Amino acid sequence: MDSRAVVVVNQAHQVRPILKSLSRKGFSTIFQSDPQKALEACKIHPPDLVIVEDCLKGMTGTRFLSELVRVCWSTSTILVTDEEEEIVHQRTEGLGIIGHIRNYEDTARLERLLDRLLEMRRLNE
Repeated sequence: MDSRAVVVVNQAHQVRPILKSLSRKGFSTIFQSDPQKALEACKIHPPDLVIVEDCLKGMTGTRFLSELVRVCWSTSTILVTDEEEEIVHQRTEGLGIIGHIRNYEDTARLERLLDRLLEMRRLNE
């Protein structure tokens, strides 16, 4: 199964743990620091997954997710934020995220979310 992911964060060097987890799960990954360019790329070629940092340059992660839903509603998303679960749920309700991770090192949680996503994709095939 060829899975594509776009990682939208300010600094590429911070996301090495995320990239390793994605690679282990079979995702080819594109990094983008400009949220507008990421949205355009997703519009042209919708990825299977987008992982987005909450504090992007020029827009919040929540706003990015809101825009992403408009251009490619079927893309699964994960938000990187250290906020509590209930707050994240309130902020992202209706935006279709599969979950959030607290930081770039939160690979155990990320891999559980990736396993859930891959299982859902297998069931829908």
